[in-house]
Amino acid sequence: MIDERASFGFEGLFELGEVDTTITGLDMFAADWVEQAAEKVGAVEGDTYVKLNRGILTVTQINALLDSIPLEFSYIDNNNQFIYYNNEKDAANMWAPSNPESVGQPLGSLHPEHITAYVQKIIQQLRAGETDVVRIGHPVADGEQFLVHNYQRMQDKEENYLGVNEYVADLKPVIDWYLKQTSQKLVPNNGEDRVSNAMPIDGISGATQKPTSHKHADVDAVSGASAKPY
Repeated sequence: MIDERASFGFEGLFELGEVDTTITGLDMFAADWVEQAAEKVGAVEGDTYVKLNRGILTVTQINALLDSIPLEFSYIDNNNQFIYYNNEKDAANMWAPSNPESVGQPLGSLHPEHITAYVQKIIQQLRAGETDVVRIGHPVADGEQFLVHNYQRMQDKEENYLGVNEYVADLKPVIDWYLKQTSQKLVPNNGEDRVSNAMPIDGISGATQKPTSHKHADVDAVSGASAKPY
């Protein structure tokens, strides 16, 4: 769970330092940060092959693969710099809007000020390895969507923290398909409508964590992440 009493180190979201993968000497707020960074490091693109942990794909194939996944996901590195999202849709059609010119910016600049403390708590707990993933449910008022924001800890084989993969999914189509395939239906819990009476927006509380090797926290509140101007 996200422990309000936990003592973590300060999680800087604006004044970033440097990590091994930081591309230095660039303005993080430049609208063409990606293009500048790619030129500086000689990044490959197009039909150039990249060896992965079990496969070889071209950059074009990697982009196509990532864009085909029915999720919106973004990568915040271990320096709290926003360095990637799968730019498959225009911001106006995204669940958690992201803009191409925002890539490269520090995480703190991408969230409303009133949720900065909540974002810090999530990042702190993931960095510390207290949990592997934090999930925040966001039911849409008309009941046609149930969005879930997942904040997944990323790490190397030695379990060194590499940042956060935030991915957003609408669970309702999957739930509807499952119910149809199994001839089942959802019923209220003791008559309580827990969807329309869902968590207050912009708060993180009531998290739970399974004591298993794959730890996770299901946060019974919405952080406002869907409104972030990535």
